[in-house]
Amino acid sequence: MHWRRSIQLLLLFTHLSGIILVAGMSDVWVELRAPRFVVHRHSAVLRCEHNVDPESLYKVVFFKNGQRLMKFVRGRDPPYEFYNITGAEINLISLSPTSVTLDRLDFTASGTYACEIALETPLYFKVSKIHELNVIVRQKFRPKIKIKRKKLSPTDILEATCQSAAAHPAPHLTWFINNMKVDERLTTPHGAVSVHRHHHGMPLSMTNSSLAYPLSSLQLYPNQTVDVTCMSTIPSYASMGEGFADVQNYTVPVKVVSSTEPTPTQLPVKIVSPELNLSARCHVERILFVLVIFVCHIYS
Repeated sequence: MHWRRSIQLLLLFTHLSGIILVAGMSDVWVELRAPRFVVHRHSAVLRCEHNVDPESLYKVVFFKNGQRLMKFVRGRDPPYEFYNITGAEINLISLSPTSVTLDRLDFTASGTYACEIALETPLYFKVSKIHELNVIVRQKFRPKIKIKRKKLSPTDILEATCQSAAAHPAPHLTWFINNMKVDERLTTPHGAVSVHRHHHGMPLSMTNSSLAYPLSSLQLYPNQTVDVTCMSTIPSYASMGEGFADVQNYTVPVKVVSSTEPTPTQLPVKIVSPELNLSARCHVERILFVLVIFVCHIYS
């Protein structure tokens, strides 16, 4: 019956100050909002969001890798309690019961984070889903593109390679032709390669990829230009409302020329072997010798 369902969704609890009406516990939600990627030595804000009445909220706890990071308990003096944290500093100025700002993040700050809320009346608590946070090193340069041939006919295969700059983690490479994403079946990822560079002790890596794109699919004409773009990103895809943590791209124009052979500007030259050249030279020398004797005989 409808009235029984309503009773199940609502709980009546007696308090010293009277009667408090609390929504059914199945309707309570809690979520940790934080960036997925943070640049090394930058800051990150962790927010424990929920739909509980702030006056009913008794305790909030933040966790890192399953260990307590910060605890807020309403009514205690002081209300905040801090625990050991590696790889970051808690900003005390911006601290609130449901928000923690971590400053100067080092690589050891990477890990899984969560938060928990608790009610005193009724006695109830709920933990958020785990949120993964990674500290990254940005790329300092654009990716490098190498084109096998920069002048192609409309029926040729465009072959190219791309190499990202060094970063942590290794960037992801995506190809574009005339600003349109290339089908991944036409690309070949060659994986990440470690470089002999470190950023505050963290080894960096770069990524390589190759492209084999049939120009016939574009229905091109001679004297047109094709823009080949390589985009290097961290992570491999952008999340809703957050975008890429790091992105670099580079574009190279490739000219499409006529597939017909150019008209020759001079008569073809016959090439013979050195032996034939020597025989012909001897034959000419004998003729010249006979002509000299003949001329001398006439004028003698």
